[in-house]
Amino acid sequence: MKRSGWTTGVTVNRVTIAKLFALWSEYGDSWQWNNPFSTPPWLKSWWDHFADNSELLLLLVTEGKRPLGVAPLMLKDGIARFIGSIDLCDTGDFIAAPGSRDIFCRKILHFLEAEGLRSLCLEQVRPDSLVYGNFIPIARAAGWQVSVIPQACSLQMDLPATWEEYLLRLSNKQRHEVRRKLRRANEAGVLGQFVVKTAPETVEAIDSFVDLFRQSRGDKMEFMTNAREGFFRSLAAELSQFGMLYLLFLTINDEPAAAGFCIEIDKTTYLYNNGYDPRFRAISVGLVSKISTIRSSIEAGQMVYDFLGGAERYKYQLGGKEIPLMKCIVERG
Repeated sequence: MKRSGWTTGVTVNRVTIAKLFALWSEYGDSWQWNNPFSTPPWLKSWWDHFADNSELLLLLVTEGKRPLGVAPLMLKDGIARFIGSIDLCDTGDFIAAPGSRDIFCRKILHFLEAEGLRSLCLEQVRPDSLVYGNFIPIARAAGWQVSVIPQACSLQMDLPATWEEYLLRLSNKQRHEVRRKLRRANEAGVLGQFVVKTAPETVEAIDSFVDLFRQSRGDKMEFMTNAREGFFRSLAAELSQFGMLYLLFLTINDEPAAAGFCIEIDKTTYLYNNGYDPRFRAISVGLVSKISTIRSSIEAGQMVYDFLGGAERYKYQLGGKEIPLMKCIVERG
């Protein structure tokens, strides 16, 4: 399906997720495809488990034979939305080639209008997203009604070159607390750590992660339904194939005590979720595992650590800075 419009030779086509993988392979770096929730491994994992009655609306904008960008959308209840769900996906975005973002946004709007789609609900987006920086102003200028609704924040921090530099950035009180918690964890038994990144290790590792996640708290037990467990397993397998998985486990006396499920992309570590054995709650092993992912990220040369959504106190204490998140509703009057 093609539509011509405001720019000669620029078209919009519906494509498959398989086509998206091909585009990602060729343009992942040049398009700055750095939002993990907009990458093909993530989108495929979510779509395979939760598409239900949604219609795939994955749009590719091209100029001649040159791709300009993609909008990972789906149709649900007559509204265009990001592929994903707010319970599993922190943010969403469009992806486009630098220098082509405005053309891309205009063509997406023109396509949606020509298709008779009059409403988009895009949640959540960051201030530095293509959607917020380009698509929203262009939609307003084109006469669409736009509402930008503040949502919960996300927290992230730039990482220094060394662990000691990181500790010096913390307040005296928090630096003391981090060292005290690490010391107490070491005193609880023989403290160990291992990391899972590759596909062959993933199946067994995700078993341990799911088990620790469910044990952590009652709300996490309720959250980890069979459907979500299937999603986590698929996601870990997909991410591991592309070097994006970072599962860190802490052990005490060789028993799994805590785990952090992280995603690595474009020199950024994203702390997606974690779990721990409640037997070690008294020594804050869950928090220690998060501290360990920060330290490991610094030692691996990562530049940014993203705690993702939620304003939990520990994120501020460990150095996180707020990034506001917004829901953008775009409607044709």
